[in-house]
Amino acid sequence: MLSELIASTSVFPMLIYVLRKNYLFGVLAWLLFSFACLVKALEFLQGEDYVNFCIFSLGALFFVMIARTIISGNSETLIEVTAFSALACMVYFPFVFISSLNSALIEMTAFLSASLGRMLGYPMLAQGRVIELNGSTIEIILACTAIESMALFTGATLGIKADKRRKLKAFLISVPVIYFLNLFRNVFVSVSFAYSIFGKESFYIAHHVIAKALSFLALLAIAYAVFRILPELTELIYSLREEIIRGVKGD
Repeated sequence: MLSELIASTSVFPMLIYVLRKNYLFGVLAWLLFSFACLVKALEFLQGEDYVNFCIFSLGALFFVMIARTIISGNSETLIEVTAFSALACMVYFPFVFISSLNSALIEMTAFLSASLGRMLGYPMLAQGRVIELNGSTIEIILACTAIESMALFTGATLGIKADKRRKLKAFLISVPVIYFLNLFRNVFVSVSFAYSIFGKESFYIAHHVIAKALSFLALLAIAYAVFRILPELTELIYSLREEIIRGVKGD
């Protein structure tokens, strides 16, 4: 929760930077976000989730580089990247800190996951946020709702400058699809654990290895589709890369 609290505070300087173009707020925002990623990476390391540890460690380094680039000079690219990042944060953090939203999303996800499981032939039952199957129980937490990925794609598709119809189309083929695929992920992990499909380490193998790999591939495919619909997003990423490289070479 500490990492989420730190990251949420970065939203305010992000918004000030976008509205006032004051580079000091942009630097502060991205340094705060980088520190939050570093704290989260250490949490994953303690939980022996080495994949997410590497991802968040690299993220922390990347966000420091963005802050360094802002110091070199403001640009529309940096402001637009900060704008859609702020939007993504504003979608995500209410589900973290508002308990009613948190519980509603988790319980709905548990209910829909169990319903999908029954459609696929598995007698899954949802009791609040807990899924029961074959005498085993799995608790759905916020990370099991895919809200992080959905918030990211919400910011990326709706927070950039592009035609509104194409933005809506990109949103519809990303966010709802991510949530639907995540229900299959929850069913797969629940069934694998309940029936010990992979032996004693069924939960770890299903959740941390197979599901993560498949989720990564699915997100790549969704991102590719979004980039095809919104070439402006591709151009924005390339522009950001060039500015970061330029900033590093300037040292």
